[in-house]
Amino acid sequence: MPGGEMTLRVANVQSEGELELVRDVLDELGGRYEYLGSDPEEGFPQTAYFELSSELGDDAEELLARLSAEHGFEAEILD
Repeated sequence: MPGGEMTLRVANVQSEGELELVRDVLDELGGRYEYLGSDPEEGFPQTAYFELSSELGDDAEELLARLSAEHGFEAEILD
């Protein structure tokens, strides 16, 4: 994804369904993103990483609030 990306870290993902929930929230915000992977790759709980396009930058606070407060994930934007 060229130009102005940021990395979203989402910890405390307990299942494949919850990983899909994170993707659904990203889809609702309408920006482009790419799933980078999870740690550990197999098994749960996982910490998932997504590269976000800069167009989601204005919605980052809403994104973090929704993932953390509404869904119980530990979400943060990494520098």
